[in-house]
Amino acid sequence: MRYLGLALYAEGPTDYYFLSPVLLRLCEELCLRAATDPVEIGTILALDDPEQARHLGREQRIEAAAVEARNAWNILFVHTDGEGDPERAAAERVEPALARLKALDGNTGIGVAVIPVRETEAWAILDGDALRQVLGTTLTDQALGLPRTARDAEKAKDPKALLNQAFKATQPTGRRKSLGTSPYLGALGEQVALDKLRDAPSFATLEAKLTDALRRLAILN
Repeated sequence: MRYLGLALYAEGPTDYYFLSPVLLRLCEELCLRAATDPVEIGTILALDDPEQARHLGREQRIEAAAVEARNAWNILFVHTDGEGDPERAAAERVEPALARLKALDGNTGIGVAVIPVRETEAWAILDGDALRQVLGTTLTDQALGLPRTARDAEKAKDPKALLNQAFKATQPTGRRKSLGTSPYLGALGEQVALDKLRDAPSFATLEAKLTDALRRLAILN
């Protein structure tokens, strides 16, 4: 039996809500499909900036958080929104941190970049069936204002607005209306179909990087 520890450093609370279950499910599926031995996977550890590092640059804060939890993870997911230029986002906000992780003395874990083209919400609007189940509605994709394809979702200039639009189309009232979409992101991360996510090129890139990391750890064939 192998143990796989996972951790996530994300940009904001809502990113943790959605990405944590998605990344856990993806790891579980990959290991179930091609692991060399049975694999036990714990829950994803959400990392935060240590108090003493909050005045530092992003890559140093990620390094400090990773070091503080270094015995808890074999794979550390580092998320940033691509903001329309994922290559630049990777170069400026992820790769410096991954280089620091790689250089840590005695570190045997691997960092994996998680970079939607614009925002995490682009992945949250890819599966109309998941949205209907979570939001408790029978409205069609068109009535919810969802993009027709995964590529359309990734091209959308404001995916967060599209998610909010779909939520408002269900005519929420009272406390449900005031809380907005945040309470539903965890459930969406649990329900969204991985095959739908794979239609998004940025998610396919993530899966390829994760697969390579699991092979380097000798967990996958």
